[in-house]
Amino acid sequence: MGLSFLIIATCLCVGLIAAIGSFRPALLPEVSSGLRRIDAVKQFSPRKMLFIIGPMAGHPACRMQRRLLKPAIPALIREDVTVMEVYGEDKPRKNGEPVDWLDTSLLRHAMDAEEGFYVVYVDASGKTLFRSEAPMVTSDILSRALLDIPHPERGNPKSTIIRKLRAA
Repeated sequence: MGLSFLIIATCLCVGLIAAIGSFRPALLPEVSSGLRRIDAVKQFSPRKMLFIIGPMAGHPACRMQRRLLKPAIPALIREDVTVMEVYGEDKPRKNGEPVDWLDTSLLRHAMDAEEGFYVVYVDASGKTLFRSEAPMVTSDILSRALLDIPHPERGNPKSTIIRKLRAA
């Protein structure tokens, strides 16, 4: 009796899957794209990543760091350096694109940056090369990260804060 019930239940399940597949043929690509996203989660690695971690996106140190780093971001991305922005409880942004599946609090805990502002660079071998609790000038980031990327032209800085940071 139990074996007969198992065979009937198996046949009904297979028939139900076949019926759903015939009524909604577009369902299978949706399932496969979902599986690809799961594979992307497994492939996450913080190697060659520059983290900008702050309490919120509007925090003065976060705004200043984005402004200082903005001219060098295309060169960083060209050299396969990923810029990961983590602000408060917002979704982390990888090269400007939101990463829905990454837990912000878990990432902050893993980077030992639970509170406050941090700039952290992790090299290709997975070691933290530097960490700073204050905004950094782009040339300092490039030199401390041992990257051979020419920093953008400085020009004449308009802000006294930027001049003081570069002089330090």
